[in-house]
Amino acid sequence: MKFVGLLLLLLLAVGGSVKATSVESSDKKDHAAAVAGTYEGEAFIEIMQQKMKLKLELKRTHRDSVIVVVTDFVLPNGQKFSYRSTGVSVKPVVKDGKNVYQLNISFGYNYNGMPMKVTATGTIVNGQLDSLVKATIMDAMETKVTYKAKKV
Repeated sequence: MKFVGLLLLLLLAVGGSVKATSVESSDKKDHAAAVAGTYEGEAFIEIMQQKMKLKLELKRTHRDSVIVVVTDFVLPNGQKFSYRSTGVSVKPVVKDGKNVYQLNISFGYNYNGMPMKVTATGTIVNGQLDSLVKATIMDAMETKVTYKAKKV
C-alpha cells in the first residue's frame, strides 16, 4: 500500500511539472517571442528619394526584449551598414482586440565621416512591421526613412 501511495505521489509530481512546463512555453506575456524573427521589406530614404531592400532580425533575449540585427545593408555609396542593438523593450498595446507591439530605439552612426543621430519607432501587427526612422546629420539636417516589412 505504501508503494502505491508513493507511486501516485510520484505520478502527481511528474504530472504537475509537465503541466507547469507546458503553461510556461505558451506564456501569453512573452511579447518578445511574438515578434522575434526575420523581416524582409523595403526602406524608402526620403533625402535620396530611393527605395532599397532591407532585411532585419529581431532576436528574443528576454520575454519583453529583443535585439535588432541588420547585416550588410548596402547604402547608395556602396558602404555596408551592419548594426546590432542592445536590448530593445517590446511593449504591447491592445487595439481592436489585437496585440500591437511597439519598439523604440536610438543610436549614433557615422556616414561618410559625418556623425548621425538615429531614432526609430516601429509597430508590429500580425507579422507586419511598419517603422519610421529619423536621422539627424551633424545636428543640422534631418531625413526620414520609412520601412515596411513582413515576417518571413
